[in-house]
Amino acid sequence: MLIINEQLFEIEDSIDTLVKAFLDLPQVAVYRTLKAEFEADKDVQDKLRILTENQEYIAFRPELLELRKEILFNEKVYNLRVAENDLQELLSDLTKDIASSISEHIFVDENLPLKGGSRHERHH
Repeated sequence: MLIINEQLFEIEDSIDTLVKAFLDLPQVAVYRTLKAEFEADKDVQDKLRILTENQEYIAFRPELLELRKEILFNEKVYNLRVAENDLQELLSDLTKDIASSISEHIFVDENLPLKGGSRHERHH
């Protein structure tokens, strides 16, 4: 049973403070800017829509394979993916810090696609 007391309110306040501090990080501002540019690029959005609508045919239609490759190599798409990875890394580090403050035996799956190494390495 959850007991609501002053400690719970202190935890909520700490979480709010942590979230606000995270959202004020320069990496978050960069991500938001790049995401807005990505979403505002009508050409990229049209190509993504075409690719999404024809997802089940990509393996059979060379023009869709070429379109997917073109999207993946688009500078705005690439920059957004790097910025997303940077945020994932920050969140992973923060999660590890929080988990380790409770116990060193808590596993945190980093699953960072652009980071080298195994997906399932444990932090210590």
